[in-house]
This record gives sequence, structure tokens and C-alpha cells, in this order.
Amino acid sequence: MKKKRLKKLVLPILYVMIIAVSFIAIAGVNSLLAKTPEDYNYSQSILTNETQSVEKEQEELKIVKPYTSDQVKISTSYYSKDADEAKQESSLIYYEKTYMPSTGIIYTSDEVFDVVAALDGEVKSVKNDALLGTVVEISHNTNLTTIYYSLKNVSLSQGDHVTSGTKIGNSSPNKLVQNPSLLFEVYYQGKSMDPEKFYETLPKDLQ
Repeated sequence: MKKKRLKKLVLPILYVMIIAVSFIAIAGVNSLLAKTPEDYNYSQSILTNETQSVEKEQEELKIVKPYTSDQVKISTSYYSKDADEAKQESSLIYYEKTYMPSTGIIYTSDEVFDVVAALDGEVKSVKNDALLGTVVEISHNTNLTTIYYSLKNVSLSQGDHVTSGTKIGNSSPNKLVQNPSLLFEVYYQGKSMDPEKFYETLPKDLQ
């Protein structure tokens, strides 16, 4: 009699155990599912913060004028075919009885002034020009380059990394200008760009 009773109790006990295990498993899955949105939101928050950090860094990059002295003036403006006649005349370079349109801006001063990098970048070349003296070319990205002519005491070499405002050298006279001067050119996507417009543009818009 006792053996039969035991046999009769085995199946109900097994059913109860199976149901209990199933309940625990389902509860565990539900618990994991309940935590997933929080984990997802947390990960999403991290990605958002990183993206915002990168964007903020890009916005904080500033384009500065390539000099620091308040005594510097524009001697020759950038030549634009869309400018009025007076502006175009002030944008011509005269040399050996020939007028040439200026592809940058010539800055001059009565005294020697420091020349600085307009934006973060890498020095691509440092060379001498027979007409304009020492020339430094800086690459800021694959599309953007700035060039600094008529320098002396250049403190940088090819391959050096510079940040906005880093001193490149000093202004000097050249065969075009008797006073200490700087010819500053900007090239974006292979075409010359008016430096005055360059100063007003965000670096992220010149990628």
C-alpha cells in the first residue's frame, strides 16, 4: 500500500517541480528583458555624449588671423572677379611693370610682427622663394591648406604639428614690398579662397 501511494505522489511532485522551474526561468527572462532598455539607454547615452564631445571639440577649433600685432594693416586685398572696380584695383600686385591679381592678402606693418598658424594642422613644406622669401605651407585636412610667404626666423620644420596661434616665424620685406610683410593664401578644394571669408567660416564647414 505504501509503495502504491509513493508512486501516485511521484507524478504530481514532478509536475509541480517542472512548473516551478518554468516559472523561475520565465521570471528570469522577464527580469533580463526589463533591464535591457536601461542598458540600451545607458549605451545610447554614452554614444550621445561622445558624439557631442567630438562636435564640441570641432566647434571650439578656431580660425585666427595669421598675426597678433594690432599694427598690421592690409596692403593688398584678395582679388575677386565679382568685386567692384575699386576693390579689384586694390587687389592687384605690381611687379616689373606687370599687374598681377593677388591670390591672397598682403599684410604689412612698419615693424616686424609675429606670423602665426591660422588653424591646427601639419607643416607640409618650408622652402625659399626668389621673390617672396621663406614660404611655409600648412595642411589642415585633405581639402584645406594655408600658405605663409615672406617669412624669416622660421621656427618650424616639415612634419611639425601646429595648433591655432602657433608662431611660425616673423614678417620680412621682399621684392614686392619694402616694409615687413606677409602674403597669406588659403586654398580650399584646390581653389584659392578669400582669407577674409576664411576667418568667418567654422573649421567643420571646411572639411
